[in-house]
Amino acid sequence: MRNFIVYGHAVLFFIAIIPIMLWLKTKDPEIRYKKTNQLAEKIASKTLKLAGTKVEVDGLDNIKENEHYLYISNHQGNFDIPLLLAHVNRDLSFIAKESLQKVPLFGLWMTHKMCIFINRENPRQAVRQLAQAGEMVQNGKPVSIFPEGHRSKGDKMGDFGNSGSRIAKKSGVKILPITIDGSYRIMEELDGKFQPTTVKIVVHKAIDTTDFSSLSDLNEQVESVIQSALPSA
Repeated sequence: MRNFIVYGHAVLFFIAIIPIMLWLKTKDPEIRYKKTNQLAEKIASKTLKLAGTKVEVDGLDNIKENEHYLYISNHQGNFDIPLLLAHVNRDLSFIAKESLQKVPLFGLWMTHKMCIFINRENPRQAVRQLAQAGEMVQNGKPVSIFPEGHRSKGDKMGDFGNSGSRIAKKSGVKILPITIDGSYRIMEELDGKFQPTTVKIVVHKAIDTTDFSSLSDLNEQVESVIQSALPSA
């Protein structure tokens, strides 16, 4: 029953906002961005509530009003994006694979939200697209990336790529490490069946990339900080 309610709500919500999404196509990009962020927070909060998810957040005071960050987080489940939008920063844009841009309505929603789509089959193009993320953060728009690339579906983090650290280091912006603990239990743990659970989010202190001369050292520090708030193996 819970699955029916959650999925049903999501479908009805997206159907209801079709006119708004189409109307926003005629508007200035900044208007599209702000309005879509408001809608994103709304659906994220409601869906988490319907799924029976309680969220505990520590460290929100580490987000300083006048600072610009690249948000780097571990990736446990499909609900990581709603969790970040509803409880950390609704204005986050995400770095995603290019194929998602072609998904009807959802791709349009992500485009309005200024998400960055990466063509993994074209490395040169991917480098340029990743550079856009650094430029967005420099201009005051927060961007989030999951360095694992795929959901871990458990407590243990997957291989940690350095794309996020590379973006931040090259553009000279700070990294805000985020640990998400328990999101896989929302649906992945029971193979797609929703269950009530508690998720903990830890917003760590920002990392100044200028303190590191080595990209590998920077990336190891980011990974270590995120890992520090997960259960010990």
